[in-house]
Amino acid sequence: MMIRENIAIAFSQLRAGKMRTFLTTLGITIGIATVIFIVSVLEGYNASITSELNILGANTFQVQKHELQSGIQMGHGRRAEYRKDLKKELADALRNNCDLIESVGAEVWQYGQSVIYKDKKTNPNLMIAGGDPEFFINNGYFVKDGRMLIREDVAARKRLAIIGMDAIDVLFPFEDPMDKIIKISGTKFHVIGILEKMGNTTFGQSRDNVVIIPISTFEDIWGKNRSVNLTFRVKQGVDFVEAQNQVIGVLRAERKVPPGKDNDFAIFSNETLIDSFNNIARQIKLVAVLLGMIALVVGSIGVMNIMLVTVTERTREIGIRKAVGAKRALILLQFLSESIVLSLIGGFIGMLLGFGSAGLVSAFLKVPMVVPLWVVVISIMVTSVVGLLAGLYPAMRAAKMDPINALRYE
Repeated sequence: MMIRENIAIAFSQLRAGKMRTFLTTLGITIGIATVIFIVSVLEGYNASITSELNILGANTFQVQKHELQSGIQMGHGRRAEYRKDLKKELADALRNNCDLIESVGAEVWQYGQSVIYKDKKTNPNLMIAGGDPEFFINNGYFVKDGRMLIREDVAARKRLAIIGMDAIDVLFPFEDPMDKIIKISGTKFHVIGILEKMGNTTFGQSRDNVVIIPISTFEDIWGKNRSVNLTFRVKQGVDFVEAQNQVIGVLRAERKVPPGKDNDFAIFSNETLIDSFNNIARQIKLVAVLLGMIALVVGSIGVMNIMLVTVTERTREIGIRKAVGAKRALILLQFLSESIVLSLIGGFIGMLLGFGSAGLVSAFLKVPMVVPLWVVVISIMVTSVVGLLAGLYPAMRAAKMDPINALRYE
C-alpha cells in the first residue's frame, strides 16, 4: 500500500511539471531509443541475410583466393599478395578426387557491363558470370525458360547466354528473349535461357542483374589472367566438415602447399559469411551501447539535478511529514520512487521511439523487424538502476532533514 501511494504521489508531482519532466528524461529517452533502434535493425538484417544465404542450401561452400575481413574481400595484404591464382583446371582434379562432393564448379565474374539488343542497351551495371554447368545448382540459380549450360557448351567455347530479369526488362519489354542475339563487350551471344526472378538482396542490390555464359567463352573475351572461384555442393548425408577437409587436402596437394604451412586459399560457407556479418554487427552494437551509456549518464545527471531541486522546493512538505511522524525510510522511499518513475518514463518513451524508428527503417529497407526480448528487459533494468542511483543522494538528503529547520524554510 505504501509503495502504491508513493508511486501515485510521484506521478502527481511529475504531471505538475510536464515540461520539466520531459526535459529531464530526454537524455534517458535518447539513450534507450538509440540502443533499441540499432539493435533491432541489425537483428532484422541478420535474419534477412541468414534467409538469403540459406537459399544456397546448408550443403554448399566456395573456395576463393583471399579471405574476407569484416565482410570485404581483402587481397592486398602482405600474406595474400603472393598467393597463386586459383585456376579452373583445379575443378577437374577436385571432381576426380573428392568422392564426398556431389558437384564442383568454377566461375569468374566481370562487373559493370552493358548488354545490347538491336537499338536497346542496359545500364553498365550487369554482372557477367563465366561458369561451368554446375554454376546454377551450386549458386542457387534456377532457369525458368530454356536450358542451362552443359559440358559441351564449355568445351566448344560456344557464345551462349542465360540472362536475368533486369536485362530482360530493358531489352525485351514486349517480346520473348529466347533465341535472340545479344551483344556483350562486342561479342554476339545466343540467348538459350531465362533465369527465375530473384529480387533484391538485404542491402538493396539486385540479384537479377546477371548474365551467365560458358567460362571458356568468358576467358576468350576477358582473358585467363585472373583467379576463379570454386563452388561445391556436398553429397546428401555426408558430413559437411569432412567434405570440406577432403577438398582442402586435394587443394593443398594440387597447389603443393608444404605440411605445416597455412592454406593459400580461403573457404566460405553460409556460416562464415554470417559470422563475418555478425562481427560487424557486434562492433556496431558496441558503439550503440557506448552512445546509449553516454546519453544515460547525461540523463542521470539531469534526474539528480531535478530531484535536488524538487527536494529544495518541497522542504516544508518534508518538515510537515516528519512532524506528524513520517520516518526517514518513508521519506527516502518517496523520493526514490519519484526518481525511478521519472527514469522509467524516459525509458518507456525511448523504447517506443526506438521501436517506431526501427519499424520505419525496416519497412523502407524491406527487412524484417526483430526486437530481441533481452534488449527490452535490459532497457527496463538499466532505466530503473539509473533512477535509483540518480535519486539516491537527493532522497538521502531529504530523509536527513531536521523537521524544525524544514518547517522554518521559506
